[in-house]
Amino acid sequence: MNYWVMALYFQWVTPELVKQAVELGDCSMEDLNTGYEQRMLTLEQLQEIKPSFKERE
Repeated sequence: MNYWVMALYFQWVTPELVKQAVELGDCSMEDLNTGYEQRMLTLEQLQEIKPSFKERE
């Protein structure tokens, strides 16, 4: 599991900081998708990072 996903889950960082990490290449949207699929991240958190993120069915 990516550090940023864990940090967001434990609320050590804000979605804005994770967004910066994605922009810098330290975390990928794939990492975030994995966290969402494992129910570690919420749809709201992901939409703050990437507004176009849609809920999976």
